[in-house]
Amino acid sequence: MMRKYIILSLVLVFGLSFGTVLAQYANGQTFKVHTETVTYDHENGVKGYLARPDGRGSYPGLILIHEWWGLNDNIREFAQSFAELGYVALAVDLYNGQSANTPDEARNLSTGVRNNLPAAFENLTHAVEYLRNSPDVEGDRLAAVGWCFGGGWSYEMARNDMGVRASVMYYGRFSPDDDFSMMRALILGNFGEEDRSISVDSVREFQATLKTLNGDHEVYIYPNAGHAFANSDSASYNAEAAELAWRRTLSFLEKHL
Repeated sequence: MMRKYIILSLVLVFGLSFGTVLAQYANGQTFKVHTETVTYDHENGVKGYLARPDGRGSYPGLILIHEWWGLNDNIREFAQSFAELGYVALAVDLYNGQSANTPDEARNLSTGVRNNLPAAFENLTHAVEYLRNSPDVEGDRLAAVGWCFGGGWSYEMARNDMGVRASVMYYGRFSPDDDFSMMRALILGNFGEEDRSISVDSVREFQATLKTLNGDHEVYIYPNAGHAFANSDSASYNAEAAELAWRRTLSFLEKHL
C-alpha cells in the first residue's frame, strides 16, 4: 500500500506522468533506503528507527511519532516510504522499547506518557537534536508527523516551538483553547468525519482557530473515514482517505520544507 502512495504522490506533487513514475519506480530510480536502529537519547538509552536515502547527500528531516500502539512495523513502513522520497525519517519511541498488542496495553502505555509529560518532551527534544546533528540532514528543515497518540505530540511540537518548521497531525488530540503564542510552525491536520473520539464540530472549531493565526495552516475532514483511517492494519482503514491524506502530507512538506 505504501508503494501505491509513493507513485500517486510523485505524480501529483512533482508533476511526473504516471507512466514515467511507474517506470522510474520499477527501475529503482527513487532513493534506495538505509535503515537502522539508532540511540537518539544517550542519556536515557532511548532507541528509534532511522530510515534515510542511501548514499551521500543532504536532506530534510522528519520526526515520526507512533500511535498509541508504540513503534511498530506500520510506523517503520512510513519511515521507509518517506526515505524513498528523499527524507531522513527518525521514528521515535515514547514507550522506551515497549509496544502494545491490545487496547488495554496501549491505554496503559499512553497514560504512562501523559503522566510524565516532561520525559516525553525531553525525548522529542533529543530527537530534534539528533537530526540537527546528523551530517546528512539539513538541520533547519525539520518537520514532525504523528498519528493518533503521536498526532497529538506532533501538534505539541509545533505549538511549543520545538524546532520544527511544519507539523502533520493525523487524528491527534488538540484543544482550540490551547495557547498558541509560542507556535511558529505550520500545521496540517487530517481527521476522519466518522471519528468517534474527535468530533467534526471540534475539528471545525480547531480549523477556525488556526485561521486566526498567521501562516498557511491546513485542516481536512475526510468523509466516510473514522479514527486510524490511514493505518492499513486497522479495521477502520480507508484506502481512499489514506491516499488523499498521504498526497496532501507530501505536498505540505514539499511546500514548507
